[in-house]
Amino acid sequence: MQLQQPRIPSKTDEMIQLPQSFSFSTPHGSTYVWYSNTVRLPQFPEEKGRVDALYVCDEHTLPLLRQAENFSDKVPLVVLPAGDESKNLNNLALIAEKAAEYELDRQACFIAFGGGMVCDITALAASLYMRGVHCILVPTTVLAMADASIGGKTAVNLSGYKNLIGTFFAASSIILCFPVLRSLPENEYRSGLAEILKIGALYDLELYRMFSTHYDEIIARDSACISQLIRRAAEAKARVVERDFTEQGERAFLNFGHTFAHALESLTRFSVSHGDAVAWGMSRALAVGLRLQLTDNDYANSFTTILNRYGWCTNPVYFSRQVKTCSFADEIIARMKKDKKNRGGVIRLILQENILKTQIREVEISTIREVLI
Repeated sequence: MQLQQPRIPSKTDEMIQLPQSFSFSTPHGSTYVWYSNTVRLPQFPEEKGRVDALYVCDEHTLPLLRQAENFSDKVPLVVLPAGDESKNLNNLALIAEKAAEYELDRQACFIAFGGGMVCDITALAASLYMRGVHCILVPTTVLAMADASIGGKTAVNLSGYKNLIGTFFAASSIILCFPVLRSLPENEYRSGLAEILKIGALYDLELYRMFSTHYDEIIARDSACISQLIRRAAEAKARVVERDFTEQGERAFLNFGHTFAHALESLTRFSVSHGDAVAWGMSRALAVGLRLQLTDNDYANSFTTILNRYGWCTNPVYFSRQVKTCSFADEIIARMKKDKKNRGGVIRLILQENILKTQIREVEISTIREVLI
């Protein structure tokens, strides 16, 4: 992974010390990650009154998209309903149909401006349209900046199950515009923090410790602190992606907590945010590790203390009112059986021995049930 000279924004409305931009390699070439302290889009030349590009956003990010630097009303636009339920085959087809309507060719670029849902479905559409066009991601949430946009996983949901249809397809560029984070709703902000905590536990001890040592700054959304969290998380994940793009080995560790989380999201019809589900899922994975006498007790306790301090659920039964607790364990396990990491019908979980020490284990249904009741 190479550090590049930072691209200095043309204007600033809040001066913070921005880290250098960087690039990382994948089988599709180099992905360039640019840090910006203004909200900006890539600029494309106009030829014969048209631009060979397509914007995709959701109804919440549309006003911000129109105000962004380099926005062009010559670029066709797809606006999706907000929420993870929009990550479906119908909307995937809608994006492709819009590109075809405007006769975009194989040199076109799809530009995602939004959170994880928008980035995932846009990148998948880019990987499929004419067997692959360029893709640039402009993530607008903490979760998408630090995790979802980094690494080339694309997907849509199917029949209520998370990310069943997808590809590995790396974006050519990712633009991280920190000012968009100021207006994030609290639940979106917390959702992203959970993924950053996960990356710290897996790969970056200092990042993990910041959740304890910089609690006040994180809660207050201090700009310098948040940019450092995102930078460390994005660069740590990029190093993993560079070593294992198609998840044949260690990249699977990034699914820590996700087998439980995806089951919870499916059960609640995505009314629980992805980050809140991941935080709960990590608490359940730690509980499984303790029952298997794999996870260090002091580490599990310190991790759980952090989760509780930030208001995430660590109870065996998730405290959402939209979950029927009478059959909670059975419903979660049924959905966990659909997870992509499973082999031969056996559930495989990402478990931790300690900070930075992770492994994949096949786990009996009976053990999983014990941490859900």
